[in-house]
Amino acid sequence: MLRNYFLLFVFLLTSFFLFSQKPCSDDFYNKEYTKKELLDDINFIKEKIINAHINPYTEITQKQFNKQINDIKKSLEDRMTQRDFYFKAKPIFVTLNDEHSGLNDYCLPKKELEKFKTLPLRFEYLNKKVILTEDYSSKKLTIGDELLTINNIPIATIINECSKQVFGTAENRKMLAVEKLWLYLNKFCYHIIDNFNLEFASGKKVQIKGLTKSDFIKNYNLKNQKTGKRQLVSYKNIDGAGYLEVNSFRVNKKYPITFWKQSFDSIFSKIKKKNISTLFIDVSKNGGGNSKVGRVLTSYFSKKSYKGYSGKWKKSQEYSDLLHKFGINRPTYEKVTNGNIIDLPSRTITPKNNPYRFNGKTYLVVGKKTFSSAIMFAAEVLDNKLATVIGETPSKAHPNHFGELIMFKTPNTKLNFRFGVKHWIRPSGKLENNKLIPDLQIKITNRTKQEIVNSVN
Repeated sequence: MLRNYFLLFVFLLTSFFLFSQKPCSDDFYNKEYTKKELLDDINFIKEKIINAHINPYTEITQKQFNKQINDIKKSLEDRMTQRDFYFKAKPIFVTLNDEHSGLNDYCLPKKELEKFKTLPLRFEYLNKKVILTEDYSSKKLTIGDELLTINNIPIATIINECSKQVFGTAENRKMLAVEKLWLYLNKFCYHIIDNFNLEFASGKKVQIKGLTKSDFIKNYNLKNQKTGKRQLVSYKNIDGAGYLEVNSFRVNKKYPITFWKQSFDSIFSKIKKKNISTLFIDVSKNGGGNSKVGRVLTSYFSKKSYKGYSGKWKKSQEYSDLLHKFGINRPTYEKVTNGNIIDLPSRTITPKNNPYRFNGKTYLVVGKKTFSSAIMFAAEVLDNKLATVIGETPSKAHPNHFGELIMFKTPNTKLNFRFGVKHWIRPSGKLENNKLIPDLQIKITNRTKQEIVNSVN
């Protein structure tokens, strides 16, 4: 049935998230395109968005969208490269106001990638201030210091400019621009290749040299020697409480659904043998994957029937073609006229009997990095009162959001782009104040599992 498609297609489209950049040849990097070729690519982008995107007019109106496209067309010239075109086309995807949409980076030749330098510092946007959180330079800066200027440019000006290059919802762009400042200052805004002259609120003024990828990784590893690779799923006992950490809902050939079921069987059988009375399930660092993992996990701590997500789906020939590509035939979907919106009603999910089900007090821990299908899982738990949700409101994701991604490639400049064909609506149906607010709001950033457990005891 239509309402079940998202469980299937998350894993089919997971491979399309691979926006990591591969080197291109010098010839391709320097290739110049005619104005007609560039116009064809813009028209291609416009056509696909209008045909398949569930609603491209949430931040700007249809009239503004058309004006944006026409203004871009007027600005195109002969002999533009892929990089030139990238910056022309990018605003289209920024104003989709979609945390899952994006335009693939322009490519760089291997020799350019090898000498590409980034600012070896990380910052956080906190109360409209830019705060230093990580230092991988050789300058021994003070963590927590507030950044005021870069190369004599006020940081507020820099953030306003760089946020224009950030994909995602309008309310999150400044925050994301600050978090990605290390990369954006070179590649997307200001194009500062080296020598970042910084001024901090403490009065410290310093020049930071940019680091190549290899040098940055070296410095990072030196400062994070004790940080091991994060496991997908792990469990430990803390003062008589069980603590289950699930850092991904990834499903692929290496991690099929059977992997998750076997992992949960093993962990929850231990919980049952230990007579654990309180369980913490931590998805605070979970970036999502396949929503089915969340449904499977729910059956291990709740027997209560609950409402799932509802949604709306744009019918398009483009998505029909994608279905056919994977050998999937959905007559119900195919009967709908292209361009029409399909309502996806919420359904009631009743967990199957589970011999390993935990019956004690359950806390679901969410955090700033809870994202995508992980936030959908948390919203189902919260809205249906399946457990007590604690922690921090996710900063980059929203319970109601666009999803079910589709990807295309521009015919001439060969830039991949993606966006959502569905709009998912949380079980409560609440559209205003589109945030996940925990039942109990507690600080979990930079806190240990022990401290999280102690905070509710």
